[in-house]
Amino acid sequence: MPLSVLPSQRWPAARVLALLAVVLLLGGCASLTGLRTTVITPHPAPQALVGARVQVQAAPSNADSADAATLQTAVVDALAQAGMVPLLGQPAPYTARYDYKVRLDLLATYGPSVWPPPVLLPNGTVYFPGGYWGWGGGWFGWMPPPNYYERSLTLEIRDTATGALVWQSHARTGGYQRDLASVAVPLAQAALHGFPAESGEHKIVFPR
Repeated sequence: MPLSVLPSQRWPAARVLALLAVVLLLGGCASLTGLRTTVITPHPAPQALVGARVQVQAAPSNADSADAATLQTAVVDALAQAGMVPLLGQPAPYTARYDYKVRLDLLATYGPSVWPPPVLLPNGTVYFPGGYWGWGGGWFGWMPPPNYYERSLTLEIRDTATGALVWQSHARTGGYQRDLASVAVPLAQAALHGFPAESGEHKIVFPR
């Protein structure tokens, strides 16, 4: 039997709309304050990796980074939470190699309207080959927009004996900060999200 609403329980339409607006606003704020990550995991992991001993190795740029310990700890903890046994400096049947990177996203920074597109030079400066903004700079009074960066983690697990790739995952997030230490943990957790069954491309939002 359908439920009936007594006259005293009816809310004015304006009040209902106001309540809905507040709910949507709060939901929007929650999503804006979260760290959005995109994860690409081509294939599910084989069941043999669950509980497997894995030697953890850093890419050279990560091993030499000032945040090397933070990056390593984030990966080790994420591997352990996924059900593997991460090892440091010890032989293991599998090897997990991680590589954190940060890249200046020129398209997200300057937009698609700049043509020819700007070029990032080896010394880290941005050059506009068309001269539209002026050589190496811009019009008088024009201020460049804040740089937008893509920070990412690529994690590969290989058979130690053969070097064959067993499983891989790539997690990335965009923002105006370029430091890796602050996103090391969520990127590592995102890369291993749903392990071992997860595959394909999916998005994860971490609360800040």
